[in-house]
Amino acid sequence: MHFEGTFNVKAPKDKVFGVLMDPNQISQCMPDLQKLEIKSPDDFTALIKAGVSFIRGDFNMHFTVVEKTPPTHAKLVAHGTGIGSTVDMDTLMDLSDGPDGGTSMKWSAEAKIGGRIASLGQRLMEGQAEKIIKQLFSCLEGKLNTP
Repeated sequence: MHFEGTFNVKAPKDKVFGVLMDPNQISQCMPDLQKLEIKSPDDFTALIKAGVSFIRGDFNMHFTVVEKTPPTHAKLVAHGTGIGSTVDMDTLMDLSDGPDGGTSMKWSAEAKIGGRIASLGQRLMEGQAEKIIKQLFSCLEGKLNTP
């Protein structure tokens, strides 16, 4: 599954990049986060309550920042397991100057799903993923648009 979009906030690039690369900050915007374990700023694990339709449970997600060019570019890879399923995801984030001294972020994510959740069908999974993405960016917007 492929997802992409743009995101504009009033905050400068340095601040946006700092929030995006801080596991403590970004985890506050992860829907249904149960637990966070930080090994380093570029390596952390999150226990997330997730599911689609009748398949629900805990997902153990391991995140690694594999590329970082502050304050303009980052690539994050994630691997997760839980409820008889797997998720592998690559996310790219590119920041540029936005209107009025703010920041514009172009992002894309490629997700591969396997196991029980994959059996539900792509449209159902895409709908759930889009809901989570909207919640994440809405939270980030609130965090970054406040002085």
